[in-house]
Amino acid sequence: MSQIGLALIGCGGLGRVHAGCVAKVEGARFLAYVDLNEEAATRALHEFGGDYATTDVRRVLGDDRIQAVYIVTRHDSHAPLAIAAAQAGKDILIEKPLALKLEECEAVAEAVARTGVRMMPAFKMRYYPLIRQARQFIPEPQVLVGQMMDGRWGDTAWAQDPIQGGANVHSQGCHTTDIIRFLSGSEPRRIWAAGGTLTHPGHPCIDQCVASIQFANGHVASWIQGDACLGPYTSKFFFELFGNGRSVQLYDRLKKATFFDGQETRVEQRDEEEGFQLENEEFIAALRQGRQPELTVHDGIQATRMVLAADRAIRTGQVQEL
Repeated sequence: MSQIGLALIGCGGLGRVHAGCVAKVEGARFLAYVDLNEEAATRALHEFGGDYATTDVRRVLGDDRIQAVYIVTRHDSHAPLAIAAAQAGKDILIEKPLALKLEECEAVAEAVARTGVRMMPAFKMRYYPLIRQARQFIPEPQVLVGQMMDGRWGDTAWAQDPIQGGANVHSQGCHTTDIIRFLSGSEPRRIWAAGGTLTHPGHPCIDQCVASIQFANGHVASWIQGDACLGPYTSKFFFELFGNGRSVQLYDRLKKATFFDGQETRVEQRDEEEGFQLENEEFIAALRQGRQPELTVHDGIQATRMVLAADRAIRTGQVQEL
């Protein structure tokens, strides 16, 4: 089979991570690199190979050799780029979050449905092997904890910008809500939350969140998100599952997990984080096999929907029905 032609839109650090992953996967290659900073696009072209670098996204959307685009840009540009790519008939891998506003997420979903393209939100944590093992060990945990705590984000960081990035809870929270939803084995129905703007006083976006989530199957989860401080024992990512006499703790950036079956305890460890590589392999496999990726636009919408519901709960003090 011929190789799948790809274009990278957004050639910053995260875009280059994806390019490095694709370089290890047979069956696809980047032909084009797009960035508002032409030097960034040119550097990526020289490092990873391809045909051209450009600042004009319309060039790659009109290139018939390109089947799929990677959207790895700042959050406020995700929706318009994704809609344009769908209208051009390009399959899409899009970095999280799908968008910062629910109406933008829904507009992307409508464009994907109308044009029939494939879209995969890049929730790398879904592909950590120990996350998969934890879900198999306790398929529907009765109680679940998900935590992502960072060191304080810089005031001038683009992800802290209320328009471009949305600050910590809106920028990164979708990672945590996606994994909580995945591990729960159910859909969220009610969310209550407390928190606010605690580490960046005066900022319009919340930066700390502690939420309680009830799922359709009646099971519950606690979600903790923010940039008050990094936890050296748990690491930035930490999840716990409890159910039917079993428990799992995932920690050390999800490279370690402790499994307890009610009698015996075992510890599993991975040498490195594998999520980026494995999600790229899944996306390319889906394209080559002509199927939908495991993750779809619905997963992107649900992750953002949960974040926005928690924000409303914090601001109103009211339980949010989903």
